[in-house]
Amino acid sequence: MNNESFDKLVDAASKKLGTSPEKLRETLVNDDIKALSARLSKQDKARLRAILADEQLMARLKAASSPEELAKILGGK
Repeated sequence: MNNESFDKLVDAASKKLGTSPEKLRETLVNDDIKALSARLSKQDKARLRAILADEQLMARLKAASSPEELAKILGGK
């Protein structure tokens, strides 16, 4: 994923999580999953855990080239 795609993904995710793109970027760069999951609902936390535990899905997500492709992989529209 290139920097522009990553920035678009972070911007979209930050709106969903109710945080600033800068704060989310810092959380992701520091691998601070606890800080990220603290803002999620119980249902979203369970989904995040399931995604992180699925090695095949994680490999597909890492190989995604755009936010749109990530959304498609995760079942988004």
